[in-house]
Amino acid sequence: MVKRDYDVLIIGSGMGGMSSAALLTHAGYRTLVVEKLPRIGGRCSTIEYKGVKCTTGVIGPEMGGVLEKLFEDVGAEFNVRPAGPPHYLIKGKILKMPPKGGLRTLLASATHDPSEVQRVMEALSKALGWSEPSKAISLRDWLLQYTRNEAILGIFQTMVSAAMLVNIDELPAQEYFLFIKKLGGYREFGYCPKGSISLPEALLKVIQQRGGELWTHSPAKRILSKNGIVCGAIVEKDGKEVEVRASVVVSNTGPKKTVELAGRENMDQGYVKELEETVRPAMVICIQWMTDRPVLEGNYLLVVGARRVNAIFQPTKVCPEIAPAGKHFLLAGAAPVSSVPPLHAEKEIELCMADLRELFPGFDQHSEILLVSTFHGDWPGFHSWPGYGMSHKTPIVNLYNVGDGVSPSGTVALPSTVLSARLVVEDVKNRIQPTV
Repeated sequence: MVKRDYDVLIIGSGMGGMSSAALLTHAGYRTLVVEKLPRIGGRCSTIEYKGVKCTTGVIGPEMGGVLEKLFEDVGAEFNVRPAGPPHYLIKGKILKMPPKGGLRTLLASATHDPSEVQRVMEALSKALGWSEPSKAISLRDWLLQYTRNEAILGIFQTMVSAAMLVNIDELPAQEYFLFIKKLGGYREFGYCPKGSISLPEALLKVIQQRGGELWTHSPAKRILSKNGIVCGAIVEKDGKEVEVRASVVVSNTGPKKTVELAGRENMDQGYVKELEETVRPAMVICIQWMTDRPVLEGNYLLVVGARRVNAIFQPTKVCPEIAPAGKHFLLAGAAPVSSVPPLHAEKEIELCMADLRELFPGFDQHSEILLVSTFHGDWPGFHSWPGYGMSHKTPIVNLYNVGDGVSPSGTVALPSTVLSARLVVEDVKNRIQPTV
């Protein structure tokens, strides 16, 4: 069997793997990324269909935060255009958010009782300024202490399910407030004019410039360890098995797949039990379509009170090159009624389509569905619900996980993925020197 030597092997070219590789090659480590698919990026990639740059998951990358800072630190191009201010559809009316006081404006639109708005705002202020609620109570149950107004609860359901991919009765209240504190809540985001794949491609350029390598069509078959310490992996490349020897292995496949590759027998029983009993994938539905006319006044719309759809995105108002000339590309995000498996995909998609037909009269006559995706199981929205991520370290020494399955508490989506990569890279730099 052919043997190849590296300092670090990274399994998976999603944004967790590519962020880790960019940081490690920047620090002088000989790094190899292996990817089983023909394209890079995982859920941050692009599929060209009928001239449209459809996404494999990521819709609006965060701007001005930890993601953009990573690109700045490694010298990668961050080609993202601002999506602009949010609009909300609530009680049949579209509400544009003001620069300040947006939440109070939203709450006021849901009730005629100013004292109710004040009561909720004071509770939120106390939770942010003094002490977060217990993680033993859901956000919905916490809110019910201050309001029974379903329209107000619906506002929080829309915000949470769109950004955190779970429902408010599933999210620990504490996690919501940590999210606000750590990431500033719903930061400005944007659209990639070259498609979501432009983000991992920009990191790949940096990785290769610094001597790192990437193999596509190359699935990892088995993670190797000896005496409880990782020593590499068996990778299939060009139809043949290659033994990749490395002092560090970073998995961007999700914690459950990492255990499968490394072997349950090599893992601590408590770790495996925690993984099986605690970690659940966050599910989401995404419908992508093309029209011959713009259908939104703004660039995206958060929808309160629909059956399933919580957000509509119209990236071609900012990035017309995503679709053919004269065409408009839109995406709808939706949360299933429960994030607990199994996902009843056909029923959930039917309800999403009913929402779209109600929101946009003449939808079937003016729209062409391009891609309907259900993110669950081995290809989830997130590999774990917010607040339930595993440690980035596994029981096997020098075997790490990165990505949204090991999200630091209070973080979600691409920021959580980047932060997990930084945690891993800092630990590697503190413990292992690169080969000269």
